[in-house]
Amino acid sequence: MLQILRNKAQSIVIQAIVVIIALVFIFWGVGSNMNGSRESAILVNGEEISFQDFQVAYDRAHQNLAAQFGGTLPKGLAESFGIKQQVINQLVQAALLRQGATEMGIVVSGEEIQETVRSMPQFQENGVFDMDKYQSILAANRLTPVKFENNLRHDMLAQKTIQEISKFAALTSEYEVEQLYSYENEKVAVDFVRFTPEQFTDAVVVNEDELAKWFEGVRDNYRSEPMMKLRYFDFSYAEVGKKIDIDEARVAEYYNSNIDQFTTAEKRHARHILLTANDQDSEELHKEKAQRAEEIVKLAAASDDFADLAIQYSEGPSAPQGGDLGFFTREQMVPEFGEAVFAMQPGEVSEVVKTAFGYHIIKLEEIQPAVTKTLDEARAEIVAALQDKEAQPLAFQMANSAYEGIIGAGSIQAYAENNPDQPLKESGFFAQTAPPADVTLDAQALATAFTLKKGELSSLIKTDSGYAIVFAEEVKEPETPALDAVRERATADFVAEKAAEMTQQAAADFVAKLNSETSFEEAAKEASATILNSGLLERRAQGQQNTDFPGALTEKAFKLTTAAPSSEEAEMVGSDYFIMNLKERQAPGIADSDELEPYRQALLRSKQQDLLGAFIDNLKKEAQITVHKNL
Repeated sequence: MLQILRNKAQSIVIQAIVVIIALVFIFWGVGSNMNGSRESAILVNGEEISFQDFQVAYDRAHQNLAAQFGGTLPKGLAESFGIKQQVINQLVQAALLRQGATEMGIVVSGEEIQETVRSMPQFQENGVFDMDKYQSILAANRLTPVKFENNLRHDMLAQKTIQEISKFAALTSEYEVEQLYSYENEKVAVDFVRFTPEQFTDAVVVNEDELAKWFEGVRDNYRSEPMMKLRYFDFSYAEVGKKIDIDEARVAEYYNSNIDQFTTAEKRHARHILLTANDQDSEELHKEKAQRAEEIVKLAAASDDFADLAIQYSEGPSAPQGGDLGFFTREQMVPEFGEAVFAMQPGEVSEVVKTAFGYHIIKLEEIQPAVTKTLDEARAEIVAALQDKEAQPLAFQMANSAYEGIIGAGSIQAYAENNPDQPLKESGFFAQTAPPADVTLDAQALATAFTLKKGELSSLIKTDSGYAIVFAEEVKEPETPALDAVRERATADFVAEKAAEMTQQAAADFVAKLNSETSFEEAAKEASATILNSGLLERRAQGQQNTDFPGALTEKAFKLTTAAPSSEEAEMVGSDYFIMNLKERQAPGIADSDELEPYRQALLRSKQQDLLGAFIDNLKKEAQITVHKNL
């Protein structure tokens, strides 16, 4: 719940405003491909939002998302996240906030604008505001001071509005805080039974008639792939390159000119504990995380098990692995993190390191020194690279000449007989998905080959690895086999399916017994099921707490009550079914003021978010909003 409240307080409304406030600071370096349009991208109660402003916001959102994937966003992923609609929503919400501020009589003075501009590090030289730098940066980004400061005024107005509205939700009762603390820190233990298909495999009786009837319904699942027998010429760069001699002088020259290519950079193996906080989060949250990180540094100094602390406290994706980041180079990490790790010694635990992702406590496990291959070690790699380079134009010439020769000779066989220096390769029957090791065609060439009909010659096939010419000598169409041809495989599949059905039925029968007032223990006895215990479970534990009890069921375990202690239905995890029964619910002890403070702040942010959200929703209901058809 605490994390939910924190996430809620960082939701799209708050993020929208912070993003908009940031827009004025990131105009430089951001291009626009929509600047030529004279129309507005969005109209909010008559206020125009230009395509340039939309593009800047979109680019910023795209960069933030890309940063989470190491700087490169896989193609199509941005669209799957709905970035465009998020940015539209953000811009609309910011405009509504500004308009709401005007109605409330909130203003931003000229002095406030000047003070903000002067405090921006982009415009400072040695910590002091520099007018020349200010003007040159704006000019380089096609902005005038008037335009820039008007944008800044808008953004500061939105921020002021947030602050003013938030004042109306400035209190949380001790009862609310204690209730949240209790909810977050209580523990439960459940008894549970587990039904697995493996428990019923031996009980499945394979009846010949039943197997045959079942097979008729699924026989297409056993349909064979089409198979081909090919004759082909392979002009891949690798094959052609084998015919090219590379002298030792060229190998040495290549080695000396590309020494970095044969040097493996120093790598370091580290673990870390991350308390997440980014530039869109509030100053209050940053203070909370920074303070908590300092406390964890002290815990780490007094503990011999950093991995256990990471599992318990880290909010990063590596937490379940004890914060293990594996080996990495300095360049693979953000600068602040890389600099810290590469200044440490094995076994050392860092002080708090702040990055764009939050606050890190790092432990260096080991160092893998930089290594440079000798010329002898790199020789084969260099020869292959030089052969491959020279083979590329030669491969095309050879392949093109061969293709013309085949056409002139009338068949691929006739050409091969007249040109014994170019070996014609042959294969037995094989499927496209399982080419034998002696077939040297790559996947691209095979994909083309399997489109041919019997007796057809391909055109010149160009692939990433070279060229090929293929002749389809024989083709076997897919076949649906008789049961006897796939009996072993079909029988195993039949048994697995029946065992899965028996597992599901056993779990359903168990739940039915519970619903008929049979006790959990008696139902387990009647089902010959072993009762297991989860041990005490925590709501916020990120690692699996019990190897027998699936973490995916933790949330449902907490929903069990003394009035309704058992699962209402069997829960499926993987291929197994689980039924739970509440064994123990353990309330936390009384917390002191320091322990309660994070919960108080989370509740406060949640209330402020609810109030702000309601304010914007009300403005939106009464607003006239138009989005350009091109967005």
